[in-house]
Amino acid sequence: MKVKNNVSNYSKQIELSTNSEHLFYALTEGLSSWWGKTSNTSLKTNGQFTIHFENGYWWAFKIMEFTPNKELIWKCIAGEPLFNKEWIGHVLHWKIEAAADTKVKLNFHQIGLTPDILCYGVCSSTWDMFIVERLKNYVEQVKN
Repeated sequence: MKVKNNVSNYSKQIELSTNSEHLFYALTEGLSSWWGKTSNTSLKTNGQFTIHFENGYWWAFKIMEFTPNKELIWKCIAGEPLFNKEWIGHVLHWKIEAAADTKVKLNFHQIGLTPDILCYGVCSSTWDMFIVERLKNYVEQVKN
């Protein structure tokens, strides 16, 4: 997917040794186990949640799509400090698909996180760590 300036958005695809139900749980109820502490949580279409980090940074998201075990779409509606405000209006799209054997494929895109914004380097490398290391470790070590 591209934005109007034709610069690529951040995306990450990985295969995980888990099932779609457990991965969906990790992306909803289990967020605090691998990403950040959540508050003001209403996990449903048109619901919202806020994610908080130990350094005081936070983002608030509106849930645009909530399809259990298949897809989540969140739109960033607020964030602090100023650095995090670059995300306002970004869309985070999580799609879960069946893969070979007992694995699932996760496709993640952050529409708006492009190389032309200030936080791209830090945010893309941090997403790599959160998705490839922390999320993967969480779902593969803590199986249902």
